Amino acid sequence: MMEQTALILIIVTLFLLVVIVGLLSILIYRMFKTGTIVATAGKPANHHPDISKSDLHPGIVKRIKEIEKIKPKRSDLFCPNHSEEPGEVMCAICDKIYCKSCIKSFKTLHFCKEHLPLVMRHDWEEIVTVKTATHDPERGVRLYDFKKEIFEKNDLPTYIETHYKINVDSDYIETYLVMYAMKESTEKIKKLLPENILT
Repeated sequence: MMEQTALILIIVTLFLLVVIVGLLSILIYRMFKTGTIVATAGKPANHHPDISKSDLHPGIVKRIKEIEKIKPKRSDLFCPNHSEEPGEVMCAICDKIYCKSCIKSFKTLHFCKEHLPLVMRHDWEEIVTVKTATHDPERGVRLYDFKKEIFEKNDLPTYIETHYKINVDSDYIETYLVMYAMKESTEKIKKLLPENILT
């Protein structure tokens, strides 16, 4: 009699466990389907709820929206030369992210192994200097966009250095972005410079 009771209890317990596991599976499936659970643990959602976008400059808000639309490819996050090594430092010319062994520092910037010899073997001249401010970063954004565009479309390498000037009278630091190009391509790049960067 006791054996039959124990057997019945085991069967009932197993049945209840199957029912509970089934209900939990359905619940988890529905939560994933409705998006209340982020699929990858520890990674932030596509938006930043703690940032009030209304307080940001319209240019920054526009860039954030563009970034949110783009899902980064694995190839963009890992070193182009070592597919298993995460990219850590960006080349100042091609803007690709490389691992530490594939990037070298020169002066105040970092360059990939392909572009470091280019920087060292040529004379570089200043193309344009843009004064930027935290409340109005648009000219700086346009300069970086222009740099990327002429490299991708015209194969014209440039790099940008950030210079700081302390204004003692007004007690604040001025920030300047200085674009450099190889001496032989400076005139061509100056002709391509958009008006909205110069003004």
